[in-house]
Amino acid sequence: MSNEDNNIRNLAGKILFSTSSSVDEYLSKSMVYLCSHDKNGAMGIIINKIIPNMTVCNVLKKMKIDASDVEDLDILFGGAEEKDRCFILHSNDYMSPNSTIIHDRIALTINADILSVLTSTTGPEKKILCMGCCIWEMDQLENEVASSYWIPIEPDEALIFGNPKADKWSKAWLKIGSNTNVFLNSLGNA
Repeated sequence: MSNEDNNIRNLAGKILFSTSSSVDEYLSKSMVYLCSHDKNGAMGIIINKIIPNMTVCNVLKKMKIDASDVEDLDILFGGAEEKDRCFILHSNDYMSPNSTIIHDRIALTINADILSVLTSTTGPEKKILCMGCCIWEMDQLENEVASSYWIPIEPDEALIFGNPKADKWSKAWLKIGSNTNVFLNSLGNA
């Protein structure tokens, strides 16, 4: 396996930046934080698409749960798979038995009881809450990257945890520039 192939097969912890030729319409102008990636496939969470009119407090109120001590966060569309499941991407200053370190200071908690993460005084400083995720089968993501549907970029906490109402995709585009050779050159140097 060449160094380039090896780098395409080890993208966990990277942000996938969709190009204009993305495979699915819902992935257009998406940024996906890749939580896992191995020979069997990959899983990630879209980090830049808000679900309209859905916040944590609104959901809790509909469930008749007191939300007075809960930080109100926008809920993001994490992807078309497992849409009823909650994924919390957060800083690793908070860890529970249901948390996994993904990359450096970034962790993922998949937990039906999100209240402890959102209300705890020891909860994470930075966090985004997503419903659903993106899943790729074996070799699917590698083929999409090779076909230029995605540009993998280094994780950036400002892009991941920044204001979800900001246009993160455009900010990332400015960061990497319109020159996709930035990625192609990094494959040989990563």
